Amino acid sequence: MNIRDVGERGLIALIHRLQTTPPLGYIGIGDDAAYVPPSATGWLISQDMLVETIHFRWDWMTPEQVGAKAVAVNVSDIAAMGGVPKAILTSLSVPAALRVEAVEDLYRGMTRALDLCGAVLIGGDTVGSPDRLVIDVTVLGHPGPVGPVRRTGARPGDRLVVTGRLGAAHAGLMLLSHGVMWPSHSVHERSVQVAHIAPKARWECGVPIGQAAHALTDISDGLYAEIEELTRFGGIGATLFGEALPIDQATRAVARAFRADPIEYALYGGEDYELLAAIAPSKIAEVMRIATQTGVAITEVGVITDDPGIRLLRDGEEVKLGGEQTFNHFRVDRSS
Repeated sequence: MNIRDVGERGLIALIHRLQTTPPLGYIGIGDDAAYVPPSATGWLISQDMLVETIHFRWDWMTPEQVGAKAVAVNVSDIAAMGGVPKAILTSLSVPAALRVEAVEDLYRGMTRALDLCGAVLIGGDTVGSPDRLVIDVTVLGHPGPVGPVRRTGARPGDRLVVTGRLGAAHAGLMLLSHGVMWPSHSVHERSVQVAHIAPKARWECGVPIGQAAHALTDISDGLYAEIEELTRFGGIGATLFGEALPIDQATRAVARAFRADPIEYALYGGEDYELLAAIAPSKIAEVMRIATQTGVAITEVGVITDDPGIRLLRDGEEVKLGGEQTFNHFRVDRSS
């Protein structure tokens, strides 16, 4: 059965059936508008969009994986403000010829991702599309005890730390775009394919890291681009320690296969959705304890300097980096 056979009301009813009941005080799907109760701490609100053939392809991902990724990339923005995700709204532009089962799986993936972080779907919109699926997600969250933690605020001497691993999502994209379909027979290749197809938002780390950070963001467009944002104001810069960057063996193996430098994957690849924070030296031990408590690796990768510009220290030599390779949403070719 196709979407044209059930119509908009049937599609909304299907989505409604798949969702968890909103918390007491919320009004979710089924009325003219959603309602979110007042909050003493205020609300964090962010929005992100996934477009078929640009952000995902059906020959690479299942509808359930697409739904989970749509949630993850939005929840990551709330974690990047030191907050906790609470609810999302989704707008779906869907081709009439798409199978109903595909939309059902899409929202099943969203529901499972929301259940992991304790958030719920409370509403949205559905419209037709001539040729491709577009998913637009708005996420609401509460800031942590210290309030919203912004990208600005880094100070000379702050240490730069990141969660998880870097460059893996780009390695996975390279494999997928060169014909290595999921799931690969290689353990290393599957590892990086998962990083691209099913990124993990670090929602459990946002609040505790935010309480210790002068500045915080997530790594959606590559480490270099995010450090640029952290150092954009205040006449500051950064030095990165090349040997400290958390690039795993799977990512290194893929980079070697494509005759690339794995550090470039980490700096410019994007879509890792790890957290990047500027931390006072006195808080580093506290942040490393967060790694133990959450089970998420945290690595010190650099330092904020009073010298503008971003430099890489590698093999004892320091070189100034440029942003020519930084991900650009409006560049059509994402395969290299």
